[in-house]
Amino acid sequence: MSVEYKRAGVARSPSASIWADCPVLAFQKDPGKGIHFWEDFLGNFAANATEQVGSQGLLALGTNADTAIVSDEETVVNISGSGAGNDECYLVSNLLCNEAIKMNSGRRVWFETRCKFDDADADVIFICGLGEALLLADDAIPDTFTWSTAALADYDFIGFMAGTDGTNMGGFDSCYHQDGDGGAVTIVEADCLANSGTDNDDTYIKLGFAFDGIKTVTFYINGVKCSTTLDIDDLTSNKLDAALGIIVGIKDDAGGADDLKIDWIRFACDNYDQGIVG
Repeated sequence: MSVEYKRAGVARSPSASIWADCPVLAFQKDPGKGIHFWEDFLGNFAANATEQVGSQGLLALGTNADTAIVSDEETVVNISGSGAGNDECYLVSNLLCNEAIKMNSGRRVWFETRCKFDDADADVIFICGLGEALLLADDAIPDTFTWSTAALADYDFIGFMAGTDGTNMGGFDSCYHQDGDGGAVTIVEADCLANSGTDNDDTYIKLGFAFDGIKTVTFYINGVKCSTTLDIDDLTSNKLDAALGIIVGIKDDAGGADDLKIDWIRFACDNYDQGIVG
């Protein structure tokens, strides 16, 4: 059997460039070594904002959150607010890792999702990545969030966000936020989606990142490395302190029930520090 190694890979599938070194078989053989989370929305789907979505225990949360089956893509979930201003819907997981993103821990982390906006010009805010428990809740994104204020609920987060200028969704930025930063989002690479030459208007995109367990978080668009990486020594105490879970979601700024379609979400991490010395 052939194996794609460190390539972008098939458009529909997780990116080999991110996942080639993820020891999924070792995790399956000895689950104590690590966590592998794969949600493809194949079963246990309920079109109800307070019910479990998918087979891995994701919950849909938010103000007037709405979920729906996509009629011609049965393994895709559509999430949105219900039409009023500041309605929102986030798919969130249980907490999956604690202090996994820490310099020289030896613990690797992988994350990727495939999603699509029907309208790239919608007045909406987008978030995907890993966040701490208090971020995985209603109003994770404040009603006043724009890229001019760049304020997020004051909790740990790493991944991608797209803000709004009050009329249109702005560019996708790789970014992080640390508890205690007062809401200020630190951008790793601004407009990294456009920098990669990728269109997000009614087109599926894959957004992901990987931490090497030593010092570097690398972000990917459709399996291609973004030009700017995150050095962990830029973080306070060289780590994200909080336990983290998955968050992928959308917030309507002015209303209109704008939609985000999510095809799949994948996450993995090593369970234990390896004692690497920098």
